[in-house]
Amino acid sequence: MLRDDETAAVKVHQRKLEQMAHVARRSQWFFVGLFLFWELANFTGLSFLHLRRLSDAELADAAIRYNYPEIYSNVSDLKNDYSVFNPEVYYWTDLTGEAGNLFLNKLFGWKYFQVRLPDAVIMVSADGQPQFSRPCRDGSWCSPSIQPDTPKLGIVGTVQDGPPNYEAKRDYTVRWVNGSQGSVFISGHCFAAYSESPKATLQIVGAKPEDVVTISDMYGYRLISIPDIKRSGYGSIKISQKDFSESQRCDPSVRAKWPNVGGASWKR
Repeated sequence: MLRDDETAAVKVHQRKLEQMAHVARRSQWFFVGLFLFWELANFTGLSFLHLRRLSDAELADAAIRYNYPEIYSNVSDLKNDYSVFNPEVYYWTDLTGEAGNLFLNKLFGWKYFQVRLPDAVIMVSADGQPQFSRPCRDGSWCSPSIQPDTPKLGIVGTVQDGPPNYEAKRDYTVRWVNGSQGSVFISGHCFAAYSESPKATLQIVGAKPEDVVTISDMYGYRLISIPDIKRSGYGSIKISQKDFSESQRCDPSVRAKWPNVGGASWKR
């Protein structure tokens, strides 16, 4: 038989165990609730940084600034050239064919929106930070590019002869093809071309007929680098109309200020 003091000690111990069990249950429910809230945010696109889901307009503006730096700042600016186009924002649709299983992506916290712009799909995080883009061109999931109200294509760039030395190429021609028309200027390995044809297509052809680089299904102004005329690949970035105007005479002093579009082997 327990003494009174022993009985009291047992009761105190039992109360402590009950309190600990109560705290444990509350902790379990807390973590369950936290997990459910985290998954709710994953499946709805809620931003923990902003404590809300960003609006489609905010996501579209972020994508526009990323895809058209120093050209457009928001949807209103974009509509100056694309009056009938409205950016589309998707969370449960894959426009690129590269996202994989969207349910598993969201389940594990990959919260990316896809914003369809006239010539690209931009991946934007739930916090509104653009991550990367995929072009909309012939053969891509988001093809074709959408024409602006007044189609224009201005290209300035350089041509090189590939490895090992990536010498500046001089024996090449530049021409508008497939019914498109426009101007062409060549100075050494630098060239500039401009067209207002609805579906402008430009070809840069090397010394051999099979050495051809074709540029099509794009609009606006571009700086490109062709590192190897014997291959069809090229580097490209968007530039403003002002930058194109300053560059189209291939002035060396202007070319020296071009952003690096061709990597370590690029010769401006």
